[in-house]
Amino acid sequence: MAGGQDSLLNALSFSSKRDPISVSSDGLEFDYRTRVITYKGGVEVTQGDIKMQSATLRVVLDDHAENRVKEVVAEGNVRVSKGTRWATGGRAEFDQAKQTVVLSNDAVVHDGSNEVSGDRIIVYLNENRSVVEGGNKRVRAVLFPPKSGTPGAEGGS
Repeated sequence: MAGGQDSLLNALSFSSKRDPISVSSDGLEFDYRTRVITYKGGVEVTQGDIKMQSATLRVVLDDHAENRVKEVVAEGNVRVSKGTRWATGGRAEFDQAKQTVVLSNDAVVHDGSNEVSGDRIIVYLNENRSVVEGGNKRVRAVLFPPKSGTPGAEGGS
């Protein structure tokens, strides 16, 4: 559910799309020496039909490529949404070098009625797979079968 080319978290790599990225917040700090941009307070990020909200957002720029994003870390009531899919957690980390997205601190991913939750959800963007870790509690999944007609109707008249 969390993996795949059309995955919600996969779409959040913020580099796979060419749509402009818009960020709004209560405050912004840019440290030229460390090449770190920090947005604070009511942060809202949109790119195309994807929206992310958090209390803070830290963007680390690559030292070797101008304006290329190396890492993005959102913290505090993180919510990512795209259509009928959304994910929540206390922290989301997007690592461009490792091509991973890690949603942690009570991570929950919804795809319509389907839901997967755990302490951490790790999406490996290049591998088309995800891992859900329970931490101190068990992983939970609620999955609804697709509605493709009535049961037992296959091949019958």
